[in-house]
Amino acid sequence: MDITKKILRLLKEGNTQQQISDIFKYQGIKPNSLCTIEKYLKQIREDYKAKSLFHLAYILIEEQYNFEDDEEETEF
Repeated sequence: MDITKKILRLLKEGNTQQQISDIFKYQGIKPNSLCTIEKYLKQIREDYKAKSLFHLAYILIEEQYNFEDDEEETEF
């Protein structure tokens, strides 16, 4: 799965940036540092011209972003 999609899906599930980092570490997904997750989120926000994570969520909802394409259960 694409890292960006996985991060967005985990955000959709209500996970914090730290929790996403922990989940990636638990699942053996690299890169998995908090700093890397923050960099991915910054790039995603820039791509969507979002000013905050809340704004990004609103934009994705408005565009009806489909998270179900590669949906899989997240166990932690």
